[in-house]
Amino acid sequence: MDTSAEPMTEELSHGYDPPSRLSLWARAHRRPLAVCLAAVVLLCASGAGGLYLRELSLRPLPPPDGPWPEPTGFVVTLCQVPFHDCSPTVNEAAKDLPAVTAALRAIPGVATIRLDVPSVRRDTGVQSLERDTGIWTSRVLKETPYLVYYPVSLHGTLGRLEDYARVAERARSIPGVNHVSLKAPGFWEDKADVEIELCAHGPGLLCTGVNDPSATEAQKQDIVDRLWGIDGVEKIYFEDRAHTEKVRRHYAAPGPDGSEAPADDGVLTLDEMTESFYVRLSDRRAIEIIGRSITDMPGVHFVKRIGAA
Repeated sequence: MDTSAEPMTEELSHGYDPPSRLSLWARAHRRPLAVCLAAVVLLCASGAGGLYLRELSLRPLPPPDGPWPEPTGFVVTLCQVPFHDCSPTVNEAAKDLPAVTAALRAIPGVATIRLDVPSVRRDTGVQSLERDTGIWTSRVLKETPYLVYYPVSLHGTLGRLEDYARVAERARSIPGVNHVSLKAPGFWEDKADVEIELCAHGPGLLCTGVNDPSATEAQKQDIVDRLWGIDGVEKIYFEDRAHTEKVRRHYAAPGPDGSEAPADDGVLTLDEMTESFYVRLSDRRAIEIIGRSITDMPGVHFVKRIGAA
């Protein structure tokens, strides 16, 4: 027996299987598959991004930066019984409209004066108020009789805004005059067609119901959703309390020396300011639709047309 011969080795199997046709094909087409996978990922991301952009486009916009039209007018309200606590002599003087008008026109700095003829009317609903003023009020007033009063007033224009303080001081000294105020142009004129003022002051303010609190975020979103469902709505702006205060301060009457009104004039605090949606329309015929469909929603105080009918 030949002991020098090497022993036979045993071939061990480790479960190796040859590659399948699919894996061989995938290896051969690795680059095209990577391109396809990237395209699928990009398509999914694009779809999600499109949904996000659409959601973003439906969110209310912040107020525009401007323009801020300068006020050039003022309003003079005359004494009238029983609405003002004026003396009999002053009430009698207020009846002489030609004399009051002439005295106002003679004040240096006054450019024009126009008489606004008053009217007093008692209504038993809000339909006439909506028709005459373009204001849709909440359901609390729907069946409430109320008095609509337009006081005797004269509307004037100024040559310069700087003249207002001196004009107002002279106008207040004219017999028959009860009140003089700066007539500020609306910031939202030519920027929006409808204002939707929200409940803001909590218990005690008539809004969409007795003792309604301030409008909630959910109520605001419901209003926005309904607005986008109305044909003709082009843009929706949201004015928060800070911007409301900014507008009020910008158009506050200047002091006698032309200085700005004090920052804290004791009229309203920031928390007492209102919030509003302003809607830009492509078709102003949608104003009445908005007025009737939005005014009774929770959180809405009133809906108001901006500009002429």
